Amino acid sequence: MTAQPGSLPALPACARPADVRIEVYGGDSLDASVYVCRQHVTLSAAALDAYGWRAEPAAVRPLVTRPCGYAYRYPTGRLADLAHPHWCDRRGCLDRHRHRSLRLPVTSGRPEASIAEVSLSQGLTAGLEPVIALAVADAGNHEVTLSLGQGRVLSYQVRRLLDLTSRRRGR
Repeated sequence: MTAQPGSLPALPACARPADVRIEVYGGDSLDASVYVCRQHVTLSAAALDAYGWRAEPAAVRPLVTRPCGYAYRYPTGRLADLAHPHWCDRRGCLDRHRHRSLRLPVTSGRPEASIAEVSLSQGLTAGLEPVIALAVADAGNHEVTLSLGQGRVLSYQVRRLLDLTSRRRGR
């Protein structure tokens, strides 16, 4: 059976602290991590295998606490929410009528005259291209000026966002 895009089988979830992280692969990509207690490792791995996913148990990293049955779907994998671009932070899209990436600060690490953040933004209508959004808070000036340091950081952050748009889901 081929891994089914967007779906996982029903997995045990007893809510005890997870001892094992099961990496879920569909082909060569890491698509999800499922956290389970020791008692449910074999049953969960078998269910994932029967559904067409490759399950590879691994230790839970120190300081990571998850309940048995918790699943994290990687936004670039085959289990991603296809209603959102892979770069979308998935919070508040419907309220603002736009997808938006995390806002990245544009700061040189020194006090600045204005506070600036840059992000990707895209309307919810299918087929719209993402745009670069620059949010700036200043002392009420109509003209926004950025220091050379902020301009340099802005160029790095914009390149980072542009790199995100060139990656495709599942790669």
